[in-house]
Amino acid sequence: MNNKIVEDIKSNLDEILKGNAEKMVECADKFGKYLSKGRKKLTTSQIRGIFSRVQRMQKFDSNKLNLLRPYLAYAAGRHKDTKVKDLQDVIDTAIKRVKNEEHFENFKRFFEAILAYHKFHGGE
Repeated sequence: MNNKIVEDIKSNLDEILKGNAEKMVECADKFGKYLSKGRKKLTTSQIRGIFSRVQRMQKFDSNKLNLLRPYLAYAAGRHKDTKVKDLQDVIDTAIKRVKNEEHFENFKRFFEAILAYHKFHGGE
């Protein structure tokens, strides 16, 4: 099920989490566009449901962050006919790589940028 875009985004996660803003914007734009297009496109509410859980986390807590992983898996299983599985794949991989407060803040910025570009590219 993995595709080239998902694999490309995942291969850039370390740079994104370290704070490479140029890479973050480039990948968020590409991924947001991908998630908003096609027959299996995501709705803004599907992304927001997951994003809002991240936003509620005020500071880095690896336990709370890791507890998002089962929620992502549930959402991917529930919406099998959409690209939620691709979002789950990228976000789950990112969560596994978040090791400190700086990574966490960059993770939140990246997730927010994905949501913004999804909307920009026509996400409903």
